[in-house]
Amino acid sequence: MDVIIMESKAHQELMAKLDHINEFIRSFLKAKEVKESKEDKEVWLDSKAVCERLNISNRTLYRLRKERLIGYSNVRGHYRFKESDVEGILNGRLIVSNPETMDELRQTCKK
Repeated sequence: MDVIIMESKAHQELMAKLDHINEFIRSFLKAKEVKESKEDKEVWLDSKAVCERLNISNRTLYRLRKERLIGYSNVRGHYRFKESDVEGILNGRLIVSNPETMDELRQTCKK
């Protein structure tokens, strides 16, 4: 058996570092649990609700499903869509403009 001797200050610094690592791991695991619990509470929408939110027809929703542009589940012949997927589609449609690009567009239109 080997005996290791270290100064008390070095031991205290080592223990402080270990406590810091332990706290980091605990906070990481807690955040992971919170994320998993949110995923478990996912809201599922029916076709009618999705059409209303996206302001599209049933036929368009059918096309989105067939082209795999929106995720869905088929439960006993009824299609269900995750609310987060629908929100993702809505957010994906947003056009973010760059002020510099807008200035260039205005200058081009004036010519």
